[in-house]
Amino acid sequence: MKRRLYDYTLWNLFLLTIGAAFVTFAVQNVAAPHGFLTGGVMGVSLLCTYIFGDFITATTWNLLFNIPLMAFSWFNISRAFVIYTTYGTFAMSAWGIILEGVTVPIQDPLYACILSGVLYGVGCGVMLKTKGSSGGLDFIAAYLNQKWGVQFGSFSFVFNCVIFMASAFSITPDLIIISFIQIFIVGQVTNYVVGMFNQRKMVVIITNKGQELCQEITKTGGRTTLLPAYGGYTHEAREIVITITTKTAIKSLEELVFRHDPHAMFTVEDTFYAVGGQYSRISK
Repeated sequence: MKRRLYDYTLWNLFLLTIGAAFVTFAVQNVAAPHGFLTGGVMGVSLLCTYIFGDFITATTWNLLFNIPLMAFSWFNISRAFVIYTTYGTFAMSAWGIILEGVTVPIQDPLYACILSGVLYGVGCGVMLKTKGSSGGLDFIAAYLNQKWGVQFGSFSFVFNCVIFMASAFSITPDLIIISFIQIFIVGQVTNYVVGMFNQRKMVVIITNKGQELCQEITKTGGRTTLLPAYGGYTHEAREIVITITTKTAIKSLEELVFRHDPHAMFTVEDTFYAVGGQYSRISK
């Protein structure tokens, strides 16, 4: 068990390190030379470099802003989350030193916007697949969601709008528009990367042959939950079969279901996190 926990911790640190490299390169070596802004605390850090000069790098500003957020989150959010995220934040600062002076030969602002958005999104997506994140806005959003149920997306949108309004005094409207495009790309790529790693799907089957389907699914190595149901329109008794499977097994499962019950209803949902049952849990 200790060995598994050790390996799991190393895997989280590895992903955080790789993700931090992508985020740092996107911000420091692609976005900053063109005067773009990014969202969140990193966006504030970039804004500070534009206002006060680049004698302090954006990643260093980011670290300075994150220190009080780390201290606050230590007492108010999961400590495991804070520890991993703190490592991710320091990793970005370290990559900032390593990558300092590296130039990207892209002159067109739109191309640079696309490249930085894709790289930033990949980095964020990889870091979100760990027990930590890239820090900054995630600390605040996690606390607000835990305390008052504020959605991350809503808070992030309001926060970024404030950043862009404040930046109107230091960067041109053209760069603000390009920065908006970049943030949109970041969001789309982040969602894609997170979804790409998410291989498990929850399948819900409404049927008249629940017991039979459960037996057949179990024969293939799956696990099921069987619930009684009642048709809201037909007022007939039904059964609901719930199972967790992988993307590659969806088609074969669908064929199995309709082979035994052609009138069944078969739905598939994304599963962000599956633990317990046949999916072992690793202690925090």
